[in-house]
Amino acid sequence: MINFILPPIICGIIGLSTNWLAIKMLFRPHSPKYIFGRQVPLTPGLIPKERARLATKMAEAISTRLLTPEVLAAELANTEMWPLPDISVGQALANFGVGLDSMSNFIKLLDRPLPPALDAKLQELTFAIIDESVGSLAKMFISKEKIYAGIKQNVYEYLQNPENHELLQTQLQNSGILDVNIHETFSRVWQEKGGRILEIAASYIAKNIPVAAMIENKLAGFDAQEAEETILKVAGREMRLIIWLGGILGFIMGSIMIII
Repeated sequence: MINFILPPIICGIIGLSTNWLAIKMLFRPHSPKYIFGRQVPLTPGLIPKERARLATKMAEAISTRLLTPEVLAAELANTEMWPLPDISVGQALANFGVGLDSMSNFIKLLDRPLPPALDAKLQELTFAIIDESVGSLAKMFISKEKIYAGIKQNVYEYLQNPENHELLQTQLQNSGILDVNIHETFSRVWQEKGGRILEIAASYIAKNIPVAAMIENKLAGFDAQEAEETILKVAGREMRLIIWLGGILGFIMGSIMIII
């Protein structure tokens, strides 16, 4: 009876053990082992040994198939992914404690110095308007910089006047802009103008952002233990199944050997 039971059990144990060892050898040892100054074969494990090459190949696959500029552009185009509030502008301001009664204080924020980037853009726009509106001869006698500085100064002075704050507040209230739904408006504008924006964004990403290099550096930065833990979290169940399948197949082969 033992002669019929023992071979399948032994083969099953061998199949289970070899699959377990093979999976372990994918990750371990994490570093090379040496005996008498010579590196022991099959150390480190396959994944630690080929970590740099695997990182390069995975980064290449992810950047060319998953995180392509087209994919990123498509995700950006989905306005449902944007966490924009489905409320009006007035409700949004009220949520931040800015009601019509305090709108004057809110408007006062506008008289602060402009950020350098915005200041440069407004100056560029002003210069373009002057170039289109003034003849070549007249340009010789005017200073575009002084004109722009004068416009800014007049705007600041206008905003510093409390009476103008009340006027702006009234105009803002009567304009209907406070009733505009933020999410609906953004979605509509994005659908109308987003295509061109996405085209520019995708082109910029493709030309200027080294997606593959960023992914490769991140993957290559994983130490062997961290890589093992990450892979086992994702595929641990499947690997355990492979181990048990080795035992089952070994048991079946041992049984076939007895029958034959």
